[in-house]
Amino acid sequence: MNKILKYFTIALLGVSFTSCDDFFELKPKNEMVLEEFWQTESDVLSVVGSCYRSMQEPGFMQRLIVWGEFRSDNCILGSGDGGDLNNIANLNLLPSNGYAAWGDFYNVINLCNTVEHFAPIAYERDPNFTLGQLNGYLAEVKAIRAYCYFTLVRAFRDIPFSTEPVYDDTVQFRLPQSDPDEIIDFLIEDLKAIEPAAITEWSQVAYTKGRMTQNAVRCIIADMCLWQRRYAEAEEYTNRILNDGKSELSFVRANNYNKGVFIDGNSTESIFELQFNRGIIPNYAVCEFYGTSGGRGPQKQIVAYDFTTTELWDASDERQYDFYFADVAGGSFPVKKFVAYRRDNDIPSQIRESDYTNVGDNAGNTNWILYRLADVYLMKAEALTEQNKDLAGALELVKTVYDRANSAEPEGLTGSYGNQEAMRQLILDERQREFMFEGKRYFDLLRAIRKDPSRMELIISTYLKPKYVSLDQATVSSKLKDIDALYMPIKDTEMKANHQLVQNPFYQVSNDIDVNK
Repeated sequence: MNKILKYFTIALLGVSFTSCDDFFELKPKNEMVLEEFWQTESDVLSVVGSCYRSMQEPGFMQRLIVWGEFRSDNCILGSGDGGDLNNIANLNLLPSNGYAAWGDFYNVINLCNTVEHFAPIAYERDPNFTLGQLNGYLAEVKAIRAYCYFTLVRAFRDIPFSTEPVYDDTVQFRLPQSDPDEIIDFLIEDLKAIEPAAITEWSQVAYTKGRMTQNAVRCIIADMCLWQRRYAEAEEYTNRILNDGKSELSFVRANNYNKGVFIDGNSTESIFELQFNRGIIPNYAVCEFYGTSGGRGPQKQIVAYDFTTTELWDASDERQYDFYFADVAGGSFPVKKFVAYRRDNDIPSQIRESDYTNVGDNAGNTNWILYRLADVYLMKAEALTEQNKDLAGALELVKTVYDRANSAEPEGLTGSYGNQEAMRQLILDERQREFMFEGKRYFDLLRAIRKDPSRMELIISTYLKPKYVSLDQATVSSKLKDIDALYMPIKDTEMKANHQLVQNPFYQVSNDIDVNK
């Protein structure tokens, strides 16, 4: 930013909404003098809605997929991109790359900071605005903010951090980077304090699944605690979800798993997912990265890695057919999760692409899932395993997830998992199988390195290097041996705009950006 905003941009829909969809359509578009706003509870609701709406922007969604999925071993480059994705795929990631831009996330963060700052003022002005409503809104925006910062830390590591909104000349917006561990520790305690006030559910399913509920807050806390190696707390907050008698979370049956969870959306196992509507708020990122139609430009830019050369899947695991189509003869592995589903849930002797129903332009309707019940089971299993306690209980949690996807196999999960190392490997593999193409895999690999840095070389050589087999292997080894290389560079334009930023050391070159220009 080179100019301070004196006007706060908001969406105004009046004092009521005609349907639950209206809430997720709140896109900031009208300027309003700041001191004339924040009069009523409805004003607060409008800006809270804008926080969710800003998360649905294509730039935000694209980065969730590129940072958390495309850089992982799950994906390789598809068709239709000769620029930024191609450079990432060829380990030629530079500060000029468009996906190094973090502005979409800071836009959401600033909206959340603004609500936290001004909502108490509206509470004082509106006699009908209750303290319970205020705290519920604060829980929502703090959870959204925590998720955004958590994603930025996992993608970039060293980022600027502030809980103050940028709204006039007195606010400092050119900030240095903060210690990433201090950021996450602050966010954990911030969410712990507000978690009791979070709403448990709404009368509309789209609200309960599409807004930050108490269980969504607990998921984020548990996820951040795993990242910080605070395993007892991760166990505690997953237990709060599993023991919550007020929620009705349950697995979708195996025969409707792929369609019910990823195509229809808002399923019984969903905890939080971004809501999309083709006619108003399309999911362009999914259409363009995974789909074959419904986008604004080239489609199928990201495809699945060839897992036929690995031992990831058991023969009975239906996810290997539901999540992507392995056309081995044609060398094609298009992603099917979120964009298609198999009509017959049985596993025939041969899977054909004609067995899938492509949702076509309607892929723009598919929601993006951030947390669901399988997350809770596997996060708790990981927390137990890292404490090296109740490994049998951890195994049962993994089996619950595995068995649903292997319903035709009467024996279920087999093998010996009686020690911590075996359970660590099982959980890492099961998370890859269950959450493939959902934007989690790359961060899972980083977390595995964080918990045991001595395994970094093994993890990189086992999971990341094979996808770069077509590149010069000496170059690949050189570029992946440095922990700094596993994080994103800071965008060159950000370095020019904010002289307090320090570039990730891996991306510093002799002709660094002249910050004086």
